[in-house]
Amino acid sequence: MRKNGIMEKPSSLEKISDNLIVEVGMTVLASFAATPLAPLLPVLTKSLAYTRNKKRVEKALLEIEQKLVEHEEKLKNLSDAQYKIINEIILTILQTTEDEKIAYLQKAVSNCIEEETVPLAFVSQISRILKDISVEELKFLVKYHKKSKIVFDEKSSKEDELNIGIYSDEGILISGLIALGLLVPGATTFDEVGQYHFSPLVEKVLKVIGVGSTN
Repeated sequence: MRKNGIMEKPSSLEKISDNLIVEVGMTVLASFAATPLAPLLPVLTKSLAYTRNKKRVEKALLEIEQKLVEHEEKLKNLSDAQYKIINEIILTILQTTEDEKIAYLQKAVSNCIEEETVPLAFVSQISRILKDISVEELKFLVKYHKKSKIVFDEKSSKEDELNIGIYSDEGILISGLIALGLLVPGATTFDEVGQYHFSPLVEKVLKVIGVGSTN
């Protein structure tokens, strides 16, 4: 950057921001290079879809960098948990193709700068969930997280329960949430068969994306 004709050195914050984005980008490229799909990457980069995704990711990274600049003092005091999950979320953004999910993840970065949203012991687990969860699954959590239980039964439900058909669209979403560990089966009694409850991880995921407590 020039000021009054003199080239200024980048600030320590600018160095941190630049290094973070470069290092994350190199990590993602390295992870792709180690897969059987590596020979196809030059072909994929010629697609219009690649160009669109590149633009949306670059836009997200620039906005995140601006957020880092705005919170320079807070960055100096990040906990290990905050530092780790912010890095993991940025890695996930680089591998995300949906605008809506990128928006959720950007909000998550902002929230994690503001406070320690997840204890260090859960950061890796929550990071994996954020990487694999779909936008529709996130919306399901946001909409129904206060329900006491999910029941695979199309009969009328109690006010605090959600009854759905097992082969419905929501039933398919629930299968994904079970696989992510966000829904757990009820007690192993006959009356509880087909019933699921939100796991404690749901509250942590929602706190990261800024929805709030499940209480």
